[in-house]
Amino acid sequence: MRSMTGYANFTSENDLFKLAIEIKSVNNKNLNLKVKIPYILNFLENTIKTQVSNEINRGSVDLRIEFEDKREVEELFSFDKNSAKAYMKLLDNMEKEFKLKFDNKLETLLKAGNVVKKVDLAADETLYTHFITGKLNEVIQKINKMKVEEGKRLEYYFIERLDILYHYVNEIKKHRETVVETYKNKLIERVNKIRDDIQFKEEDILKEILIFADRSDISEELSRLDSHIKSFRELISSGEYDIGKKMDFILQEIFRELNTTGVKSNSYDISKIIVDAKTEVEKMREQSMNIE
Repeated sequence: MRSMTGYANFTSENDLFKLAIEIKSVNNKNLNLKVKIPYILNFLENTIKTQVSNEINRGSVDLRIEFEDKREVEELFSFDKNSAKAYMKLLDNMEKEFKLKFDNKLETLLKAGNVVKKVDLAADETLYTHFITGKLNEVIQKINKMKVEEGKRLEYYFIERLDILYHYVNEIKKHRETVVETYKNKLIERVNKIRDDIQFKEEDILKEILIFADRSDISEELSRLDSHIKSFRELISSGEYDIGKKMDFILQEIFRELNTTGVKSNSYDISKIIVDAKTEVEKMREQSMNIE
């Protein structure tokens, strides 16, 4: 289990490059990734986004990368010696032919356009990609480690809440056994008070009790609550990361079953327990919103 909240940064510098990476994440329903990179790395944007999304499933993630190529400017350019010599020879021949002197042969040479060239951009991109994606992976692992640690703390929290919730469900089970009996006793008591005025058949009273027993039966709801609690416990201890949405779904189902139980039971004692149980579920739902 992994929290969606985390932060990590990283700096690296060698003879060629200087790099600084900062990444932070907060909870969000889906993955919302924002990347800020220098213009020189625009070609890497999609690669970076794919790399992050492969490792982080949900959350609002802000990634900032600062990058500097430390190589001397002249190292980024080269000139074609053969072409340069050929152009200079051509200029000399033109001077002899027209009996004129060029004011600045070197300037004329540079304007030729294919003598001075930038070092192969593809080679630079390959070098940049290898360096930056490798360091970015280290940063992602760093933030995910922090998110796992926070997730472990939340796992203990969920286990505590589940134990309390399970206790409330067991208390409901105890009260369930007395619901029909209590209703029967109250019904007979009311009938006895008005027996002299109105005649009742015993089978009518029995039928009313049976109808109430069927209407207030919460066996299925309690069985589903046990199943949901078990599923939730197994989920948070599964070691999986992408479980936030599953957790929220199960908690919604638990909340729904508690509501149904409270309505069907027609018991004040059970209703009080339901209120406390729903409070625990709401606490878990609030924290589950921060699980990836």
